[in-house]
Parts: sequence; structure tokens; C-alpha cells
Amino acid sequence: MDKRSLVASLLLLALGFVGVVHTVADFAYGTGLSGIGIPLVGVALVGLVVVNR
Repeated sequence: MDKRSLVASLLLLALGFVGVVHTVADFAYGTGLSGIGIPLVGVALVGLVVVNR
């Protein structure tokens, strides 16, 4: 694994974490952020698959 793919993977993991936090906040507190969180997690997962194939 080279440095670029490692950095990309870590950024995508951070993006996925932010998406999960937004989704959990919506379910716990009714903030309305699941519309942002769920697609963010999806984009992060697809990005991880593309970077690490």
C-alpha cells in the first residue's frame, strides 16, 4: 500500500465516520441529518472499494 492510497483510505474512513455520526444524531435527536449521513456513508464505502481494489 503506497502513501497515496493510505491517505485516501483514511480520508474516506473519516468521511464515513462523519456520515455515521450524522445518521445516529438524526435517529437519536431528530435533527434531520440522515439525508446527509446515509449518502455520505455510501460514498465513503464506494470510495474505499475503488481506492483499495
